Amino acid sequence: MSQTQPEDPASRMDSMFLNRLGAAFLLSGVSVWMCSAVGSAVVPEAAPAKPAFSLPGLDNKPIAPFMAHADAEKGDALVHQVCTSCHAVNEGASDGVGPNLSGVAGRRIAGLSNYSYSAALKSQHGHVWSDQALSDWLTSPARFAPGTRMSLVGLPDPAQRADIIAYLHTLGDAEAPAPSSDPKVNP
Repeated sequence: MSQTQPEDPASRMDSMFLNRLGAAFLLSGVSVWMCSAVGSAVVPEAAPAKPAFSLPGLDNKPIAPFMAHADAEKGDALVHQVCTSCHAVNEGASDGVGPNLSGVAGRRIAGLSNYSYSAALKSQHGHVWSDQALSDWLTSPARFAPGTRMSLVGLPDPAQRADIIAYLHTLGDAEAPAPSSDPKVNP
């Protein structure tokens, strides 16, 4: 008679473990496929005709309509709240972390000879801080001049930007040129 040896419990455990491992991979693959199928059915592949929301400041709208209703007093408060931690605003005051803002409206970009501007602003030197250029700068300095050292994220509200620009017109004696459609074009 042939004797059968009793089954080794360790080999039985190994085969059960391998079966469970295989089942786990199979179920994981099926789950991923199901999620992908449901996601494809629910979310359309084509972009919607109109976005559900828009991020502020991504479109450079003309500032001129807002300038007609700008309030320099509100702009004064905003400048002192947002800007004066880095910028001086009094004529003849020394520059801070940023250049003095006195006379900035209508001045050439990177136009102060005694301030060390970033290369990003030096490349804009031939252009003027028009109302539109100031608005675009305040919307997103990093997008206006990629590589700038300015740490302001941006002001999405065009009415606030217009108030600030109206206040900047009261500083110094420079007259800002008429807003242009292209903020980087010399007027």
